[in-house]
Amino acid sequence: MSALLLAPLLAGSTVGVGGTVATQLRPAVDQAATPAGWLPVDFGDAQISVPSSWSLVPAGAQACGPSIGVLVLGDGMWCTTGRGDTSTAGMSIATLSMIRTQPISHERPSALVNGIPIDVPGVAPVYVVPSIGAELAFEGPLQPGVGHTLTFSPRSVVLAPGRSSPVPRSWHWVSFHGLRFAVPASWAVTRSAHAPACGTDIVLPKAGVTLAEGQALPFSCALPLADVRPVPQVAGIEVDGFAASSRPRAACVGPRMINGLHICLNSTPAYGVLVFEVWSAGITPITVKIGLTKGGTVGRLVLHSIRAS
Repeated sequence: MSALLLAPLLAGSTVGVGGTVATQLRPAVDQAATPAGWLPVDFGDAQISVPSSWSLVPAGAQACGPSIGVLVLGDGMWCTTGRGDTSTAGMSIATLSMIRTQPISHERPSALVNGIPIDVPGVAPVYVVPSIGAELAFEGPLQPGVGHTLTFSPRSVVLAPGRSSPVPRSWHWVSFHGLRFAVPASWAVTRSAHAPACGTDIVLPKAGVTLAEGQALPFSCALPLADVRPVPQVAGIEVDGFAASSRPRAACVGPRMINGLHICLNSTPAYGVLVFEVWSAGITPITVKIGLTKGGTVGRLVLHSIRAS
């Protein structure tokens, strides 16, 4: 039964039964796994790519409507047959969820997709990815093409343990509200009286460096496109120079200290933007957002360059 479940998703992949596959992999984004015309979508440590025409349902959201395909993240919900104005008949639905990392059981088939071990718990059609802490479930056609795009997310590369590489000499340094950090020379610096309005943690609202003195103006905002469709990720960093709206929490992920600064990385939402609070004895907690793109190496360098000015 499990072997039959593996076949549609993993056709053309390396498959072994009862093999030994290490679960501790060094995160790396396989950018070649995204076909032309498709867009990668990040959720936790996992990245999956879908056609740009697909719909997207973020975690905690609900949506309905006609669509060729739908990518549902976490506990998001798409209308099932008999609800809303559409039916799932002929529609491809992929669900990507985060789970706790589990050891691979070698009593059931395992396979490699882009170097990542995949397990089947025996419930069709669900695939468990222990090394990424993710689970994939599918409904409808076109499952193989989407499943073959699975890879680590840029977020997993940014937050991987270990020392970061040195800052390239071509980068330039920016100072703002007691912080100093390095960015690529191509990133333009914008100083603003207010943070960008109508933002979303799925994608950074502006490319380059945004230094915001005050909170975003209370505009009435339409639903961001990033909340309903896959969108290209945006490379950059936003530093909000005003006090963070919430105190740093006890539960943080990733490094707790970087260059003598306290860092609290929010565990959720875990999309294409790394959101965290940073503070020290002389710096009131402020919020920093880094847009994560491509292989994640640029975001990692920017994060690890942050220090007191």
